[in-house]
Amino acid sequence: MSPEWTQTADAWVSARLAEYGRRISGEPVTYRARFWSVVRCYPTVEGLVWFKENNPGHRFEAGLVAALAQFAPDDVIVPIAVDRERSRLLTDDQGSTLTHPDVADQATRRTVVQALARLQCTLLGRVDATEHPGMIEQAPTSAGDRVRAVAQEWAALRPGHPLQAEPDLLARAARAADVLDRLTESLSEDVPLDLEINDVYPANIFADRSTGVLRPRFFDFGNAIWGHPFVSLHGFLDSVVEWTGAPLSRVHRDALFDVYLAVWRDHLDADPQVLRHDLTASEALVGVHKLVSWLRLVPYADPLELHARAEIPRHYLATVAALRV
Repeated sequence: MSPEWTQTADAWVSARLAEYGRRISGEPVTYRARFWSVVRCYPTVEGLVWFKENNPGHRFEAGLVAALAQFAPDDVIVPIAVDRERSRLLTDDQGSTLTHPDVADQATRRTVVQALARLQCTLLGRVDATEHPGMIEQAPTSAGDRVRAVAQEWAALRPGHPLQAEPDLLARAARAADVLDRLTESLSEDVPLDLEINDVYPANIFADRSTGVLRPRFFDFGNAIWGHPFVSLHGFLDSVVEWTGAPLSRVHRDALFDVYLAVWRDHLDADPQVLRHDLTASEALVGVHKLVSWLRLVPYADPLELHARAEIPRHYLATVAALRV
């Protein structure tokens, strides 16, 4: 992040705020700078605002957020301004995100899961993926082929390449691709491909309690893909396990499945048993979706960043490789 970039970003934020009669009132601070995005915050008289610019691999996010805010303004962040071409997003601060105690609380988890399902059903059929170039489509039945292609590509990498993986991992990934073929073949067509948020993480969920009742508000859609939407739930449940350091009990997991599927069942008027089967089978896609979204960043990573972060896609491939029937 060069001084020239910072100056340009600051000027853009200042100009966008001026359109609303606002101005920067203090010293801006870079909150996070990674090769996938830079986040910078700016004090104003009316409160803190946040600026984000993405890696070109996630360029679609700014435009996608603007579209989601039109369809579900109470459930996602509503931007002050976006620049689709440069993937710039400016939004007001929304308060605190979910905390570790929140994530450990089953009642809070139920609220989040229900809100996620409501958001997804609100969006179903309304987002046009062709308007957001770069948001990769991943049909469940082609997930196995996607994994095979990655394994073959990585097997051909030059020695010393950051993404070079052990032959055993690549062999296990190839076998797991066969597992994916069998699992995804059984998925029904009751739930169409749609927006799969692919990063429903506690730190990406604002905990709005201004009315005295928790109202989750989702943000950070840079990892989104066009795929089976049920995978978003599994991603959140995986983050619950990560944050609590303990597996979800069968009782708690089943209860969260029930809350989630109740919203979908009412929206689609679908067979509950079919939806339950699809939810269970779609869990196998979590690692594939994470891998897909991460790999689209690679062409824009400099060698040092790629070397430093290569364990992330290797981890996702290892997650896929661990699949068993």
